[in-house]
Amino acid sequence: MAYAVSMTRAPKEATRRSFLHDDRFQMMVFIAPTCIFLALLTIWPFIYSVYLSLHAVKLTAMQRAVFIGLDNYINLLTDPLFLRAMLNTGMLAVTSITCEIVIAFVIAKAFVSLSHLKWVNGLRSLFMIPMMVTPLIVGMIFSYVFNPVLGIANYLLGGVGLGPVPWFGGSTAAMISILLINIWQWTPFMMLLIMAGLLSIRADLYEAARVDGAKWHHVMRFLEIPSIKGIVLLGVILRIIDTLRFFDVVYVTTRGGPGDSTMVLTLYAYQQNFQFFQAGVGSAAAVIILVISIVITTFAVKLLRRIEDE
Repeated sequence: MAYAVSMTRAPKEATRRSFLHDDRFQMMVFIAPTCIFLALLTIWPFIYSVYLSLHAVKLTAMQRAVFIGLDNYINLLTDPLFLRAMLNTGMLAVTSITCEIVIAFVIAKAFVSLSHLKWVNGLRSLFMIPMMVTPLIVGMIFSYVFNPVLGIANYLLGGVGLGPVPWFGGSTAAMISILLINIWQWTPFMMLLIMAGLLSIRADLYEAARVDGAKWHHVMRFLEIPSIKGIVLLGVILRIIDTLRFFDVVYVTTRGGPGDSTMVLTLYAYQQNFQFFQAGVGSAAAVIILVISIVITTFAVKLLRRIEDE
């Protein structure tokens, strides 16, 4: 009888042991924490934001939500301040990324040309510091640098005989200041990508171009730019996503002012949520930002794949 019981238990234990060692079970065990993390901190907040965007709801009275459908989205797309924030964000993205690519290419070429010198590695490391600093700290630093009375920027301008500039006091000056801060912080990122692309070009291609008598602009146009355009596009995708969530520097320096000259989408969503307590409108703005990010990223990834296939 005991022998029969032990014989019946053996297959069950073997089945349980084989199930625990099954690849599918182990894969589910390792993936489950990540899935739970995404569900709690990413998917659920997104679903809740979409839910709030379809309601008229105050942040101070969340239990009194009233369903209004797409009215929040319609009101946003007809709100001059939101449209100005969208325009400012677009201008900031196009201008800053374009300047970053041009400046980063020149600096990357210089670092590649001087790579045989020992001190270049240290200089390159110093050049990478701005992108490692928290954007909030960057905003605080430049709020002192561009201070109209005590800032070093106006002090240096005065040293060369130029008058003080109201860096954050005028509409145009404030937008230019934000652009300069953004370019200063993220040009090292683009430089790092472009330099990696330039270093991946084979030396024999440069030798062949030199033998053929190609000028520097021919090498840049027909060899270097085609070789790095894929990695540059990847950097552009990342920078567009980063610009769409650009918030810290504007919040610390201008708060969207003067007037609405430096208002950006994320600051608009923040103000609607936490200053005016319009949770429905703020959530709708956040959803629109997400949709814009998804559309731009999808288009850019398709273009990147097409470039890689070529």
